[in-house]
This record gives sequence, structure tokens and C-alpha cells, in this order.
Amino acid sequence: MTAMRPSNYYKPLLPQGPRRALATTEAEYLNLWRQIGTSANQDLLVRSLYSGMAADRLAWVFIAGYQSACRHAFPTALTGLDAETVLAFAVSEDRSDPPQYPGLVQSAGTAPALTGTKTWVAAAHSVEQLIVRAGGRGQRRYWRVPRTLAGLTIDTGGPASFLSDLSQGRAHFSNVAIADLHELPREGAANFGTLEALYLYTAFCGHVLGADPEEDLRLCAYDCLDAVAPALASVGSGVLDVANLQKADARAQDLLVRLSGNRLRAAGDWDADQRLIAMYSKPIRRLA
Repeated sequence: MTAMRPSNYYKPLLPQGPRRALATTEAEYLNLWRQIGTSANQDLLVRSLYSGMAADRLAWVFIAGYQSACRHAFPTALTGLDAETVLAFAVSEDRSDPPQYPGLVQSAGTAPALTGTKTWVAAAHSVEQLIVRAGGRGQRRYWRVPRTLAGLTIDTGGPASFLSDLSQGRAHFSNVAIADLHELPREGAANFGTLEALYLYTAFCGHVLGADPEEDLRLCAYDCLDAVAPALASVGSGVLDVANLQKADARAQDLLVRLSGNRLRAAGDWDADQRLIAMYSKPIRRLA
């Protein structure tokens, strides 16, 4: 890999960014994330980078990138919300046991409502607003749903085997009136996977840089960040910058290899959670 110094975009940001901070619980990390978001760092890319720098484990890296991706994909979801609101893009369903976990459906009639289950909610203990989907292809609709709305309940089980520090749960809807919801444009959902990967890679690079790493790791992170910015700028433009998207992915995976054995001594379950970074690579490589 050719060594590259940070671009003009990132260079002035890094000295001002936070360093790794101990946060043993989701609530503690979200307090850090809120502090970063309510300072001068309203740019989503900067917020993902700085939140990643503060993250002491990969579960928090996920929160850092995921929250920025939710806001980028659905900017109208922020209407009336502030920078501290915790969002979740809850679209997963388990159709293997419909009686126990029926998919989310919209009822017909004069007072349409949502009923059913979304089977994966990130930061289930802390989430304040859900973004959910109902309807088949060509008829999909998206809504922002406040956690406190009547008819919505979110349950959580014990720690998962992956990202175990992150609370994960299910959202159950029982006749949640659509008239009480804020509908969102469907275009944002089409780009969510790409946005999530790029913001996660940004937060991951921040996680490395916040640990004051050795020179080879620092340069690898800079090289990844230099590819993220132009790739991200192209999302939704109609002409995706595939070259920089794939370059960002290649550098992020290279960085993961260099961190083998938990080289930076991250907290949490490094052995289980490192696949967070690897899991985004396959769909990106398919674009080649």
C-alpha cells in the first residue's frame, strides 16, 4: 500500500478529536456520543469519526457509524428531533415462526394501523425513535415511530453472541395508528447499506486513531478515510463512486488484518465482534 497522509478534509479534524474513553455500558457511551453531537460537530461524517475516536470497543463503533447512517438516509426523520435522539432502522423480520413473530403489516380501512414484529432493534434499551417498513416490493412505506407511542413495545433478551455490549431486541406493534406516524420517503432506504458501510468504516478508523496507534496503523486509517469522503459524496447522486467505495473497503479490511490479536487492546469481545468490519465487505466487492 502506498503511504498517504490525511487529506485536506481530515487533517484539521484529527488533532481536535477526542481520544479513546472508557465506557463500560451502552448508556455511558451514548452520553459521550451525545456530547460529541451537541458540540460543533453536526457534520455526520465528522460526528462518526469523532464518536469512533471515543469508542473503546467495536460495539460502540457500530453505534457511532449506524447513527450517522440513519440520519443520512432519512434526514426528514430528524424533523422535530435534536442531535441527541437515538434512532434505529428496524426492518428485519423472521418469517420462520409467523404465529410468534408475524411480519409488520398495514391494515386497511378508514383507520389504518401497523401490527406485527420487527425482530432486530439496535440499542433496544436506549432507542427513542424507530424507522420501520411495511409492504411488499413496489408498495413499501416507511414511518418514524416514537418509542413511547401507544401500541409499541420493545423487548430485549440477554446478551447476544455478537456485539454483546449492545442491547438488541424486538419491536412489537399492536394496532399502532398510522395517522400518528411521520411517513418518510422510500429513497433513503435504497442507499442505507452503502451509507452504513461507509460511516462504519469512518468510525472504525476513528477507533484506531483515538487509541494513538503505531505509524503503520495510522497511515492505513488515513488512506481509508481519504477514500470514504468522495465515495460518500457520490451516494444518491445517480453515479456511485465505486472505485473509492471499494478502496475504502479494501483499506478497512487491511486495517482489520493489521489489528489481528486485538493489537490495540480494545475493550469488549474483540474476537467475536471483529466480524462487524468484515461483514460489510462482501456486498461491496460484488460491485466490481
